[in-house]
Amino acid sequence: MSDDDRYTLAILLDRLIAFAKMLTRLIATQFIRIMTSGRTAPLLCGCADQNGRHDGEFVVKFLSAKGALFELVGSRLATHFGILVPEPAAIQIEQDFADVVNERLRQQTPPRKIGAGLKFGSRVINPMTTWLVERMIPEAMFRDATNIFAFDALIQNPDRRVENPNLFTQGDSIYVYDHEETSFSFLVAVSRADEPWNLEREAYLDRHVFYSRLRAKEIDLVDFGQSLKGLTPEVLQTIREEVPKEWAHEDLTRIEGHLVEVQKRAEKFLEQIRRRLA
Repeated sequence: MSDDDRYTLAILLDRLIAFAKMLTRLIATQFIRIMTSGRTAPLLCGCADQNGRHDGEFVVKFLSAKGALFELVGSRLATHFGILVPEPAAIQIEQDFADVVNERLRQQTPPRKIGAGLKFGSRVINPMTTWLVERMIPEAMFRDATNIFAFDALIQNPDRRVENPNLFTQGDSIYVYDHEETSFSFLVAVSRADEPWNLEREAYLDRHVFYSRLRAKEIDLVDFGQSLKGLTPEVLQTIREEVPKEWAHEDLTRIEGHLVEVQKRAEKFLEQIRRRLA
């Protein structure tokens, strides 16, 4: 079996495992600390399943329903494209837990308060290394970096910038994270794009963390192209069925519509990626 075949098989296995189970639901049982990074100042919490069994540590974000929806959809779409993400989960914050945490948060400057409810969380991965600014792309990571650039172009994510990569690595693997309110930027466009697969006016791509490192290089979009053509309405329905009712938002329909339009014109979109990186 060639290295390319092994790579493709690994992607398929990861994808099957991720989609074989519905979104994990857990309960926050232990407040560990406030995370020092992230615009939403998430919490690191120990979490347990419905039977009280400890299930590890999770980064819990206190987002709007739309922000939680974006995080989940971004995570599941990345998995579909063979891009690694920390395991997502729906974390229940009970009121008594929130009360205890809020006593600690009162000491912050400025003071902060969290609320109870169902929050988005992602499993902590250790050990991990944050992607360093201006880092070169090792050969072993080049294909993953290409797929991540194409993925961010697909969902129109302007937030994976040189100064804010939203990436970390473990060995030769790259993980992506943070798909909250700033992803799916086509949702806030002044006018709807007639050709959502056309990237000529997407200036944010020039600021992407991988743009300068991929430009003028020989890129391989075979795997990404196959995944894009396989992004069928049935796959999108599978993702929709995972969304908790607490995170339901009308923007999901618009996201699906955008993805379907690009999927129908996959070859044109892939050519746009090649042009941007030529």
